[in-house]
Amino acid sequence: MGFSTSGAVLVILIGVLVAMSVIVPTVFNVGAATGEAFSTQSEQLRDQQNTAITIESFENVTDTDAEANATVNVTNAGASSLSVGKTDVVVNGEYYPVHGSDAETTIVDGETDRPSSDIWSSGSHLEVEIHDDDLDTVITGDGDRVRITTEHGIADAATITEAGA
Repeated sequence: MGFSTSGAVLVILIGVLVAMSVIVPTVFNVGAATGEAFSTQSEQLRDQQNTAITIESFENVTDTDAEANATVNVTNAGASSLSVGKTDVVVNGEYYPVHGSDAETTIVDGETDRPSSDIWSSGSHLEVEIHDDDLDTVITGDGDRVRITTEHGIADAATITEAGA
């Protein structure tokens, strides 16, 4: 083996070492990011499995001022507490955010009513009263639908029952 062969092997070896010094940190960062993504996905899946809601009732109530109101009663049937602020109501395709609207919310936990609470604990009920001038044009009678969506993408839907029926 001559000097030219040894020199060529040395140049190739140095090139491989430089390439590895670039590739190894990149592969390490990709592996770490993938591990974090799998961990986050696992946490989200666990949260979804521990979350469940059930709509107990959905009623269209017209008060003495002939204003249409809708009342939705929802039970947190899961193991985790939920945020009222991250709960949304859709009535016949019309979106009513729970916070920042005319909707009134009350958490009913046993015999205790908490109208200003944001924590909706397991086993408690959320009562949402929607007051909207346009609600009487959205709700037409029997067969109307409501959909409640809360944290982690958990949702439930129900059909309206007329008050007093």
